[in-house]
Amino acid sequence: MKPQVHISLISSADNHKESVIAFNILPKEKTPWHYHTLFSETFEVLKGTLEVGVNNKVYQLQVGDIATIKPHEKHYFNNVSADECLIRVIVNPGNKNFENALLISKGLAKDGLANEAGTPKKLADLALFVYLNNSKMVGLQKMAAPLFNYLAKRAIRKGRLKELEALYLL
Repeated sequence: MKPQVHISLISSADNHKESVIAFNILPKEKTPWHYHTLFSETFEVLKGTLEVGVNNKVYQLQVGDIATIKPHEKHYFNNVSADECLIRVIVNPGNKNFENALLISKGLAKDGLANEAGTPKKLADLALFVYLNNSKMVGLQKMAAPLFNYLAKRAIRKGRLKELEALYLL
């Protein structure tokens, strides 16, 4: 049985200062180290436990804990528990592309088109996700940035983004 994927857009950049999104993070779901240049990200744990790395520190966030990552701060998150984690993310200023990236990513996961870490299985879909949510890779992964930018722009030109938007955006 496939784990249930949940996501809810609470407040959109379309009509609010911030983007607010609640979603679950399944066991073993994680992001690599990365940073954003356009916004801060605030994680609030609503259920479960979430490991969050910020710069050179790692935190185990429990229900009620909040962590804010400023623009240009490298970070990651990882559900290291055996249970799902439910979080609310606030992006400030709001960012429609970030909202769309998460909605598409969770839609792909729901349809079995992402691995257990939540990573889209198709490289073009992963490149679109990274491009849309303003993720900037760090370390060795940074070397893949030009390829990812190329693949994302190519996927946009070929209509893949429009396909994903038609499938997964409200």
